[in-house]
Amino acid sequence: MDRIRVNVISESGGFEAQGVHTAFVDMVEALKGRPEVEILVNSRERADVLHAHTFGPRYWLARGGYRGRRVMTAHVIPDSFKGSLALWRWWMPLAKAYLRAAYSSADVVLAVAPHVKADLEGLGVRSRIEVLTNPVNGRRFRRDASLRARGRGLLGLGDGELAALGVGQVQPRKGVAEFIETARLRPDWRFFWLGGRPFGRLTDSVHGLDRAIAAAPPNVRFVGTVPLESMPALYSAADAFLFPSWQENCALAINEAMACGVPLVLRDNPEYPALYGEGNYLKALSPGGFAEALAALGADPELRRRLSGAGLEVAGRFDVGAYADFLVRLYRGLAARSPEGS
Repeated sequence: MDRIRVNVISESGGFEAQGVHTAFVDMVEALKGRPEVEILVNSRERADVLHAHTFGPRYWLARGGYRGRRVMTAHVIPDSFKGSLALWRWWMPLAKAYLRAAYSSADVVLAVAPHVKADLEGLGVRSRIEVLTNPVNGRRFRRDASLRARGRGLLGLGDGELAALGVGQVQPRKGVAEFIETARLRPDWRFFWLGGRPFGRLTDSVHGLDRAIAAAPPNVRFVGTVPLESMPALYSAADAFLFPSWQENCALAINEAMACGVPLVLRDNPEYPALYGEGNYLKALSPGGFAEALAALGADPELRRRLSGAGLEVAGRFDVGAYADFLVRLYRGLAARSPEGS
């Protein structure tokens, strides 16, 4: 078969510092090195397959010419809106209807985790659904002593200081308030949150969030949005990745932290064991539990080494090469279909 042309659609360009955009960038980078495919991005040129990461106007305008050959990666489910955007309870029925229509308009939907597939089926999505987790770029995100030294310099960390890192949009769903409360309980650690607030004043519970940040103890620093190229060093600077998020699908931040060898302290969310296995991270449900986990890590270098090694091993399961192989096979099968209705 001739080289397959794939038009990749993403409307995340105005929100570079968030997971959907990073997943889109990672996918394009992974496939641009493959001789079997030619990647177009947000193009009006003819292609064999359309692959969308978002479902805004650009997707709806492009999809008509790709009957039978439309792929969409499902990064968002209804629960993703809770604790993210203001007044979500009021417009959730409309959001569910829109997600059902958008995902059903694709021929193949790629769910980024097993529970995402189950949620889409429960939502009534009619398309064929496959599970393909977000990958991690092992060339960019890796355990490296020089990256650690650079990152600790960027954060102003002294020798022997213990640092906990949180990454994500500043919103209630990410557990920002719990992150702050954990810092209050562990004054012997320094806490850094990387990420901005792309929804601005439309963020859920924004006034309460502002008050919590303003009252944060002095060992907490909100760094703001960070360029992607700086992230490997900043992950590497940390002694723990503290992620108290209430709900995630397949969080790139977790994958990236693991690939940098940072021990994980996660909320005890039910979707995590299927993705990361049991015993490969510390888990808790409250600031008190997170603080106890950090105390254990701080007191036990062997525990830090074990969890670092376990994370590196799990990160290998999210290998970007295997991810690209899956997509090439999928595209080949779709491109072989007759372009009916094109």
